[in-house]
Amino acid sequence: MSNLHAPATLPVGSNRGFGGAVFLGLFAVLAFMACFKYLALHSTVFDLGVFLSNLYSLHRYGEWWRAFLGHAQPLLPLYAQVYRLVPDQAAPLVLLTVQGLVLALPALMAARRYGMLAALAYALYFPVWTNALFDFHLDHLLIPILFAFLVAATSGRPRLAFVLGLLPCLVKEPYALTTIFCGAYLAFVAGERKPGWWLMLFGALYFYVATAWIVPYCTADGGLGAASGGYAWLGGGPGAAFATCLLHPLTVLGEMFGVAGKWKYLGFLFGALLFFPLFRPKFLLPAVPALALALLSTQPNYYGWANHYTAGAAGALFFAFCEVLGPVRILARQSGIGVRQFGLVLFTALAVGHVLLAPSPVSRLFWATDNFAFSMEAYEPTARDAAILSEILKAVPRDPDMPVVAQNTLNWGALAERLDYNSFPLGVFTPHPVRDLSKASLGDFWKFVRTGKTDLPVRSWQAQYVLLDLTRPWFVLDKGCEFQNGACRDKDVAREFSALVDRAKAELETVYDQGGFLILRRHQPKPAPAPAAPTAAPQPAGEAPAGPAGSPTPEAGQTPTATPGTPPQAPSAVPGTMAPGTAPAGQTPPATTPMPAAPPAPGAVAPASPGEVEVEVLDRFPTQHSRKKAKPAVETPGASQPDAAATVTPEAPATDTPQPAREPRRARRHRDATGTPAPTTPTENGGVAPDATSAVSPDAATTPTEAPAKKPRRVRRHREATEIPAPTPTPATGGDNAVPTP
Repeated sequence: MSNLHAPATLPVGSNRGFGGAVFLGLFAVLAFMACFKYLALHSTVFDLGVFLSNLYSLHRYGEWWRAFLGHAQPLLPLYAQVYRLVPDQAAPLVLLTVQGLVLALPALMAARRYGMLAALAYALYFPVWTNALFDFHLDHLLIPILFAFLVAATSGRPRLAFVLGLLPCLVKEPYALTTIFCGAYLAFVAGERKPGWWLMLFGALYFYVATAWIVPYCTADGGLGAASGGYAWLGGGPGAAFATCLLHPLTVLGEMFGVAGKWKYLGFLFGALLFFPLFRPKFLLPAVPALALALLSTQPNYYGWANHYTAGAAGALFFAFCEVLGPVRILARQSGIGVRQFGLVLFTALAVGHVLLAPSPVSRLFWATDNFAFSMEAYEPTARDAAILSEILKAVPRDPDMPVVAQNTLNWGALAERLDYNSFPLGVFTPHPVRDLSKASLGDFWKFVRTGKTDLPVRSWQAQYVLLDLTRPWFVLDKGCEFQNGACRDKDVAREFSALVDRAKAELETVYDQGGFLILRRHQPKPAPAPAAPTAAPQPAGEAPAGPAGSPTPEAGQTPTATPGTPPQAPSAVPGTMAPGTAPAGQTPPATTPMPAAPPAPGAVAPASPGEVEVEVLDRFPTQHSRKKAKPAVETPGASQPDAAATVTPEAPATDTPQPAREPRRARRHRDATGTPAPTTPTENGGVAPDATSAVSPDAATTPTEAPAKKPRRVRRHREATEIPAPTPTPATGGDNAVPTP
């Protein structure tokens, strides 16, 4: 005898592999269309951009509380691993591909259990397409979870059904109510009392803890859950909302069914399945919370048929549809219509609903020319889209600490790879608070549970860059309007959005404004001007310029002065200039000025102090000459030959000092960095000075005397008998290649 409680399936015959073909085809189309839509710059900040920002912060900064920021979504850390496995630029594409894969799974399960027509019916059901192509949301997990739960519950596998009934809690905290109703199905319909009651208890406890404690603890700004804008009329929390539903049922029913958009929402969900689910109401128990939340909300987004909120009901509705296929098939056979004819008529009716509602390549939404989200243009990047993306990547820094706010319909993954990224106008005009739980402890959480207050730090961010495209649909945060022919049809939203744009343009700096696309930047504080280097005041003839008291090392651009007990320093020579206190060549400077009679050319030799031992130094590595340190020059008593440690700079220009016809016969040749002998110039004390192409910081200054007419004698280097600290030289100026002598 056949089992009367077994599912009445359609004949499969030789089409057992058909379910796999439907699964693969559906997965490929959903994944490719979602990726193309993102690449065409037609994704949105809410919610793909916000999810990417949270996942990026979870991965890079370990901000675990992002999983409970605004919503309790414990599965987010698992999805955040995508940034560990693939390059950052590929993360959005991987997420959208995984979403398409998960959404295609029920087609495979339905084909194996209910046959070919069930698999086709699932591929034609419009919530599958809207959830795959409306960016990214964790809600998409609910469709396969609820379908698999009902399959396990009706197949005598209560343990598997219990595990699957727990999963909606992990998707989002409102779906803990779905867990409660899954437990109610097990306890009162499937006859599994114990797992059913455990599911109801766990779901109720999780819902209260998440909405009353966890989410408010992790979120600095209020307006969450039942207290948010969509449910504020019910009360300030879950308890108040439940009391309102019990004490004022007529008011609640009037809100649920007194809005035309909510009737449309219900009509599309059930009508796309030919209203078959109404014949199996017991299988609709897991879908009751999602339907109730949509109908109780005053925000159109929650009961919009093209949004992701349909995912909480679609899986259960489709299972109820499959359960009706068997009895209807039997009735069709008994009436003489025939199974094949019945299947063809059913498929045609489902296809009509798909063409009207689903955003697939064969639907009216796809071929419409004025639908930003789902038309053909949403998957084809234009030259304007490419130009916008190019300007964004060029103008907006990739600094993860720099907050960015974009119009909701203008989103890109690279913008989301930062700590703070959201939809206009959040954080544009007033700082937006974000709680920092990096140093939080269980004690802090317990204090919040007891008192409702916490001492944890709250940081505030404000958008540094704002991106707007006035040719795309206008949004005020997540509140949009009907956008047709480049105009917003909702006057209130249009007025509010226009006022916010004008205010943003007035308060922020415009970086780019062309063709309706704007990049605004917060005014950057001008850097304080660097203090000008002090310059030596002109001194009257006969006076030496005085340096700062107590500062033996003069600043760049100043003339060093002699201090008591320290030999006077010779100024560094700058080509084309004359040091203060010097006289032109051939003239004697004032006797009171302890400076050379002529401007010391770079590489000039300074005299040594008496009482030193003469030592020869050979330069065997002229190519490293610029990195040698200067040796203090000294002299034996009575000697008048100067000495210096020259730092050669080949790039320095030569001075106008007259050069001798030939080198002194016994003079030591100085070689520059290239190894060629440097021309020499006789000094006043009989020494030899290299050409002005070398830059030297002198070790000591000499008393100017008349230059002898005879040729200079051989120069010798001297080493100190006792170490004398050398004065700090003046940094060489005049080019990037001038190297000061340490």
